[in-house]
Amino acid sequence: MAGDEIVVEFAALNQAAADISAALSSMQSELDTVNDQVQPLLASWQSDAQEAFHQRKNEWTTAANDLHQLLNGIKGAVLKAAEIMQAREQANLAKFQR
Repeated sequence: MAGDEIVVEFAALNQAAADISAALSSMQSELDTVNDQVQPLLASWQSDAQEAFHQRKNEWTTAANDLHQLLNGIKGAVLKAAEIMQAREQANLAKFQR
């Protein structure tokens, strides 16, 4: 059918994987910065405030870890797709070179 084609730019797929890696690094850096800034304040908080903070921190840490796993999975899938499509392109090219 007309229009039923797939166009793949391998460089774009590799760039997408690199962008995901950069986003993961940036996210971790932001979380580390927040944690470093809060630690000195945490010592001065009373028990209820400390408990509330730790509860929220555990929630956002869990969410960040979940997001990290998800994005790593997406990055892996993007790289695998690029690898598979590149291998398929090479196989197709070889058919025409016979």
